[in-house]
Amino acid sequence: MLQLAVVGTTALMLLVMAVLSVMIGRLVLRPLNRVEQHMGVVRGSGNLVPLTEAPRRDEIGSLVDSFNAMLSQLKDLREQVEAQSFKLGQSESAVAVMHNVRNALNPISTVLSQGLGEAPATDRALLDRALSELADDSIPLARRQKLVAFVAAALASEAQARDTRKEQLGIGRDALHNVLEIIGRQQEQAHERPPLDTCDVTDVVARNATIARYSGASSIAFHFPSKPHWVLANRVLLSQVIGNLFSNAAEAIAATGREGGSIGVSIREHDDRVEIRITDDGEGFDPAAAPQLFQRGFSTRPHKSGGLGLHWCANSMVAMGGSLRLESEGKGRGQARCWSWRIRN
Repeated sequence: MLQLAVVGTTALMLLVMAVLSVMIGRLVLRPLNRVEQHMGVVRGSGNLVPLTEAPRRDEIGSLVDSFNAMLSQLKDLREQVEAQSFKLGQSESAVAVMHNVRNALNPISTVLSQGLGEAPATDRALLDRALSELADDSIPLARRQKLVAFVAAALASEAQARDTRKEQLGIGRDALHNVLEIIGRQQEQAHERPPLDTCDVTDVVARNATIARYSGASSIAFHFPSKPHWVLANRVLLSQVIGNLFSNAAEAIAATGREGGSIGVSIREHDDRVEIRITDDGEGFDPAAAPQLFQRGFSTRPHKSGGLGLHWCANSMVAMGGSLRLESEGKGRGQARCWSWRIRN
């Protein structure tokens, strides 16, 4: 009898365990598995859809409700972040445009200041007096010859000054054209990927070098190749990037305290890329700081606010399928800006 009782008890326990196992699997493990699978779907797709389950009044139901509430909060936060990111993108884009406009306006300001500050090429009173004396037939021949030479020199000086002003106004006109292009580009394609076309980077470098000579107080000598080099880029953005890099190089030269310096540009084609290298004999920087130079707001000069130019240039290069890097052997040893693009198709 005792043995039968033990067998019966064992069978009953096995039956109870089997029933409990089925109930745990149906009431606990399967719902948890569905939650886990849904979490995998959310993680893989990024789609924050709630988990649809029949209402339950136990711990599993509470878990599902909490999970769906978390998804709802995450969805709201994502929408807020996307809205803030869009506004931030608009703000950064506007600040970048203003930065480039400011760089493009600097040469215009310099040209106008030089034009307004230049003294007349000749003394108008002396010229009028010389002309008055020449009208007098009683003036001796020797005196008349001197007056004629003076008037001729005055006219030549006026002509030279006029040609200089014409050249400066042409540079100012080109710089103003750059400003209008920057603004127009922002209006037309504020949030679109920039259209790419074949551009002669040598020509763009030459134009920006001419304008950059009027960007600051330092006297800067430019050296660049004359042979055309074609790249696949957006010409307006390309011109802005080069202008920013020239401005950065000029600031590095001015930071040395010298009255002048040199900026050189070399262009090399290899494989399917064109590498452009801008070097200067400016102050240079610690090579360890190179990665930070592309961060928004970072500057090697504490007194200088901004740090936007290189940040914007790097982003623009990536948008055009290129890259940008900075090199220097150390403080006081100059620096180089190296960038590359795809060659035209």
